[in-house]
Amino acid sequence: MTSTGLSAVLLVLQLLHPEDRLVAPHDCYGGTRRLLDSLAARGHFRVEYIDQSNAEILTAALSRPARMLWVETPSNPLLRITDLELAVSSARKAGAQVVVDNTFLSPVLQRPLTLGADIVVHSTTKYLNGHSDVVGGAVIARDPKVAEDLAWWANVIGVTGAPFDSYLTLRGIRTLHPRLRTHLENAAAVVELLASHPAVAQVYYPGLSSHPGHQVACRQQTGFGRW
Repeated sequence: MTSTGLSAVLLVLQLLHPEDRLVAPHDCYGGTRRLLDSLAARGHFRVEYIDQSNAEILTAALSRPARMLWVETPSNPLLRITDLELAVSSARKAGAQVVVDNTFLSPVLQRPLTLGADIVVHSTTKYLNGHSDVVGGAVIARDPKVAEDLAWWANVIGVTGAPFDSYLTLRGIRTLHPRLRTHLENAAAVVELLASHPAVAQVYYPGLSSHPGHQVACRQQTGFGRW
């Protein structure tokens, strides 16, 4: 548990060294992009931004060695979808760890670890807590050794979450499934209205068959989220 969603991102970035190559989505969350740019400018690592929803661009970027692939699917805010199976297989060839920001779907609607990811990041401020009274983050690692390294760095740089905030987040997780069911129902109704409204030019929602990432989303998600 970390103190914020961005501190969860910062924690994972401690695994990188100068000259390590990080491949990140060109449309990632603004706070993540600001952090990546700032640390790269200080020489902490090298970052390369690409359109990860484009399979050709993704595989080409990972045809060269990389240390880490940062994935955000659906992306914030345009809900672009990255094919996690393709991302993982391409990252393995490049020697890269796969980190997935799963904030927008939560473990209820998408489980990146079962799809081959190495690390999953959440802003618990959003779905997991769900009561708008906690700011926090979470990092989950597949490899126990990586988890130990992350725990060590969390202690060193002081980004661990407060005990009471952790308690409140556990309280929120108890209602995660019913909350998300209602979110999905409400989102479907809103999308249906907007998609047929003459004043709306475009609706960005992976649940629509017209969305370019719809088929991939159907394959790797169990719902399309509320956004």
